[in-house]
Amino acid sequence: MVTPQVLDRIRKEIIESGRDDRYTLGGYAFVLQGLDFYHTKTGEKRHFRGEELARGFIDFAHKQFGPLAHTLLTHWGISSTDDFGYIVYNLIDIKLIRKQDSDSLEDFFNVLDMKKYLEKQDPFTVDKAYIKCIKGA
Repeated sequence: MVTPQVLDRIRKEIIESGRDDRYTLGGYAFVLQGLDFYHTKTGEKRHFRGEELARGFIDFAHKQFGPLAHTLLTHWGISSTDDFGYIVYNLIDIKLIRKQDSDSLEDFFNVLDMKKYLEKQDPFTVDKAYIKCIKGA
C-alpha cells in the first residue's frame, strides 16, 4: 500500500539522497500501485518475474490512464520497461520490496515497446473483471 510515509521514505532515501533522481515520486507510486494491481488481477499470491511485472505495469497504465498512459509515464521519467526495472530495484535496495536470488534487473529490459503497445490499445475498453476487483465497486 502506498502511504505518505512510504512516499516520504522513497523521496528521502532514493530521490533526494542522489541514489537515483531519474524518476519522480509519481513514478515510484505508480510502480507500487501497479504491483498491487497485478497481484489483484492475477489473483495469485506468488513471486512474479520482471518480464511479467513489466507487462503488468503497462497494462495497469493503460487501464488507469487510457490514451494518456504514455504521456504520464514519460512525465514520471519512465520511457521503457527498463525503467520499471530500475525503479523496482531501487525499491528493493531500500527494502520496500523483496527479490529472489534468480531475479535480475535485466529481466525488465526490452520486454516490449511501450509507446507502440499503448498506441495499439483501445482506450475505451472496459475490463469488467478488473472493476469487480476494485474495493467499493
